Formats: sequence, C-alpha cells, structure tokens
Amino acid sequence: MTNFLSIRLAAIFCLSLLLGGCCANDVCDCQDDQADAVKLSFSPAFGAADLDTIRILRSPLPYIRTNKVETVTLIRTAAQLRDSIFSILLNNTTPFTTVGATKLNGYRYEVQYLAQQPGAKPVPITVLVIDSVRLRGQLVGDGCCTCYTNTEKTAYVTRPKRASAGTDSTFVFDLKQVAVIPVTK
Repeated sequence: MTNFLSIRLAAIFCLSLLLGGCCANDVCDCQDDQADAVKLSFSPAFGAADLDTIRILRSPLPYIRTNKVETVTLIRTAAQLRDSIFSILLNNTTPFTTVGATKLNGYRYEVQYLAQQPGAKPVPITVLVIDSVRLRGQLVGDGCCTCYTNTEKTAYVTRPKRASAGTDSTFVFDLKQVAVIPVTK
C-alpha cells in the first residue's frame, strides 16, 4: 500500500512539473505599472525660476471646493534645472501615494508653479487643471503571464484664464493618440 502511494505521489509530482514547466522558463515582464500614467510636459516659455518648484494638488472626485486637498511639492535639483524639457508623470502611485483602491481616475489634479515677485513671497499660479481622467483596461494573458493593458486613457483638461484672456480653455486629450499633455504659460 505504501509503495502504491509513493508511486502515485511521484506521478503527481512529475505531472505538475510537466504542466507547470511550460511557464517556468518564461519571464513575465508586463511593465504595466505605467499603463495608466499621464505625462505633463512644460513648454520652453517657462523659465528655470518658474519651474524650480511645482505644486500638484489632488482632490477626490466628485469635485467639491470643500473636499480635502492633498498637496505634493516637487523641487527640481540644479542638474534638472539645466534640462530644457521638464515633464511630470502622474500615475496611480506617483507623485501621490495610493489611497485604498482609488486610481488616478478618482481625482482632480491642479498643477501650479511658484511665481517669484521681487521682495515678496512666491505666489502659486495655476497653469493646468485635470478635471478628470477616464481609464479603461483589461487583463490579457497567454496562460503563463497575465498583464494589465490600458485600452482607453482620456484626460479632460482646463487651462485657467489669464488676466489678458477672457475665459478658461477646456480640452480633451486622447492619451492613446497623444502621449503628453502640454503645459503652457
């Protein structure tokens, strides 16, 4: 009886190696952590002093002015200030931490830079508001590897009016077509 049990266990072990072995040599490199990311690129009209400190404010949706606002302040290093192109990546876990299961599309984002006034404190200037982001995706697998694939990424953006302009400008960016949202001064 013991001999029959050991043969049976050996057969199950060999069968599991044969069936499980097909995936053992495959490397599952999904790189899906950036699938929902939204990239912002600042135009050259911004000077180095404008972009040395960037503030991003995040409010849960639906947006109500009394919502609790989280703020992240990004300070660029001297080496980064020399770069002519400055960009920021908003993602489910960057630059804010994840709260529960809420993703990037559960928030409204406001992007500000600090304008330096001689002899005064820096004044935050809002240059871009991401009113919402629509995300859709699916898990795609081949038997050994299952990865998340983004199928829709659309950002609804408002550029606040300036003193010289009349009204706010509203844009819709299909981020599957255009990879970056431009931030203009």
